[in-house]
Amino acid sequence: MVRWTGNEPYPLVTGIVLQIGERQVFRAVADILRLDAKAIVVREAAPNAAGFVRREGELCLVQDLLRRQSVDVDGVKVFRAEDLFLAQVAGRLRLVAVAAETRPWWARLIPSAAAEPRRLVDWSAVHPFGDPGSELRLQVPNEGLRRLHPGELADLLEKLDQSARDELTTGLDPEAVADALEEMEPEQIEDILRDAPPERAAALVSAMEPDEAVDVLRDMERAESDAILAHVVPEVARQLTVLLGYPETMAGGFMTTALAKTSISSTVTEIRRELAAQSAHSADIDSVAVVDESGRLIADLPLFDLLVADDGASLSELISDSRPVTLHPEAFLDEVVDRLTEARSSSVVVVDVDGRPIGRVLADDVIDALKDGGLRLKLPWLFH
Repeated sequence: MVRWTGNEPYPLVTGIVLQIGERQVFRAVADILRLDAKAIVVREAAPNAAGFVRREGELCLVQDLLRRQSVDVDGVKVFRAEDLFLAQVAGRLRLVAVAAETRPWWARLIPSAAAEPRRLVDWSAVHPFGDPGSELRLQVPNEGLRRLHPGELADLLEKLDQSARDELTTGLDPEAVADALEEMEPEQIEDILRDAPPERAAALVSAMEPDEAVDVLRDMERAESDAILAHVVPEVARQLTVLLGYPETMAGGFMTTALAKTSISSTVTEIRRELAAQSAHSADIDSVAVVDESGRLIADLPLFDLLVADDGASLSELISDSRPVTLHPEAFLDEVVDRLTEARSSSVVVVDVDGRPIGRVLADDVIDALKDGGLRLKLPWLFH
């Protein structure tokens, strides 16, 4: 047993728990006569010795730490404690290090499976997720967590147990977690949202790109998605509800409402400023929808054209006379593919019945839709 209060870098060994028949008996460290790799020898416990009761801040090394899941945020790895190391520090026995086992569980069953060299983790760099005895992670400030790329954070979230995963996501901004969720499979995202309190789940959904959020909400039970939407700010909830109203085989079902839009009278400098304000949606913006005084779409200007244009140029100088290729939200997947091919672009603007832009269908979303069964619509002969 060790005492881990967090005030000292290395937990102090307080004693050992003996199993005597059906009873567990605690013997203090002063009663340990020998403790090494070969044997542990303690003074004999009195027959009427009191049973063991765990005290606050105490950890049972084998039960609480050995083989339990830990995460190295700096190395972006999930590992388990394969061994624990005790040493005399200033004359007192303490827990000083843990040996990290990084092989998957199945590799340990195969004697010939190659193992990475075992590495030691200094215990002063470790702290627990939640209460002592729960999962562990290397001690890094939140700035270290924020440096993780979305894909790296997604890898950790996929491998962590629920309690560790919840604490890791709670320590980060919803936007950072949302970016990681968008790298994960819908089933894994659903698990995270189900495990989170409704307010936290709503914050994560709000921070996701609308099309990604709708994909997840659509696959959840109606009661679950409604409970999350009830905590989403009304404006975002309305947008998501509209998208959920379209079948996933229609453009409206997988378009994004993250739309860069400006008037024909804007200058290049002004639209660049507006784009900077939408940096959170940069992955979903490849063009700017240019509208007239009535809000109807008259052009779809690629970002590259804005990049090479003079700062003071007006958009009217940059757009061509040809009408942009558009879609209606009720367009089925096969029509979306045809229009995207016709536009020779990475996206197509979705407009309402009056020609006003309401969203954008991205090429990667079309690819996802095709992978999820849309090939039956586009290439039915493959399935005969």
